[in-house]
Amino acid sequence: TVSPDKARLLKDYGVNRISMGIQSLDEQLLEKLGRIHTRKMALKSFDTLRRAGFENVNLDLMFAIPGQTMKIWRETLAETVALGSEHLSCYEVIYEEDTPLFAQMKAGEFDLDGELAAAMHEELTEFAEGNGYRQYEIANFARDTAGGDGATPGFACRHNINYWRGGSYYGLGPSAAGYERGQRVKNFSNTQMYCERIEAGARAIESREELAPLARAGETAAFGLRMNAGWRFEEFKRIS
Repeated sequence: TVSPDKARLLKDYGVNRISMGIQSLDEQLLEKLGRIHTRKMALKSFDTLRRAGFENVNLDLMFAIPGQTMKIWRETLAETVALGSEHLSCYEVIYEEDTPLFAQMKAGEFDLDGELAAAMHEELTEFAEGNGYRQYEIANFARDTAGGDGATPGFACRHNINYWRGGSYYGLGPSAAGYERGQRVKNFSNTQMYCERIEAGARAIESREELAPLARAGETAAFGLRMNAGWRFEEFKRIS
């Protein structure tokens, strides 16, 4: 849903990377997912970002969507790769409560196919790596034309790597979460309350959680092992 004016505004104010939630290029699957965009809108938005000068764009895709065949998945991968984005994030669909898909699953309107989901992930890995992307995390693939550090490709997502490596980060906006000096914090979900706190010159933090050392080490280990590079034990001990 990005417009030329919005794209230029983001570019002028220093945004250097955009992630687009395309999810699928199949109209029926987009409708099933409850997305507000169409295939045509997704392709137009990508072109709009390129025209605005963005040279680092990620495309999000989903697989194992009910009704998605291997043929449809292969066609989506081929069309997405042909766009030439610098990064791909591809996740198996998750059935979250209070969504139409969750209600359909509970009603038995479709069956889950774990074998097909696994085959789709294998197809993704082979297709992406055969078309110039390098897998550096379970679901993430990036081109290496920007000059990576050896362990990760050059267009790898830096903020995600920070999460997976146990780094600190601030959460900006309603519902956002942050991890600051060993504390997990969460902002107010209510937009009005969030804005009122900010306008009053206060942090809009609704809750804080202090992680015990063992819990922090466990999370750090698990997230780090999502990456192909894994953990060097000395680095893990230093961070955790």
